[in-house]
Amino acid sequence: MTALRILTLFVAAMLALGELARWWGDPRLVPMAFDELLVAAVMLGCVVAARRRGPAVLLLGWGLYCGLVVSLLVPTLDHLLFGPPKESAVFYAVILAVMLVPGIWAVQRALALCREPASAR
Repeated sequence: MTALRILTLFVAAMLALGELARWWGDPRLVPMAFDELLVAAVMLGCVVAARRRGPAVLLLGWGLYCGLVVSLLVPTLDHLLFGPPKESAVFYAVILAVMLVPGIWAVQRALALCREPASAR
């Protein structure tokens, strides 16, 4: 479970730092980056809580992450496939698809950890 907690910490930090860097200095930072910052905060809280409560909280954090990424990927693909044209839609679609891969892996890993006896973790 330690590796999953480290991965969760890393992805949450990168998600938050990436959004802060993207919107820093823009007055729209709070409404535009709020969802990513909220998911990152929940994931960080899950890292802390996992030590006491087990891998189920990591499953919660990664489920939220995957939901966020899918909710961003679908409209991007819609713009890409059916328009109206969106600048850099291909770039964002690729990045979001790549971001989804560790999320799906982490959900599967956390679920597998939930099924193991506590002594085997």
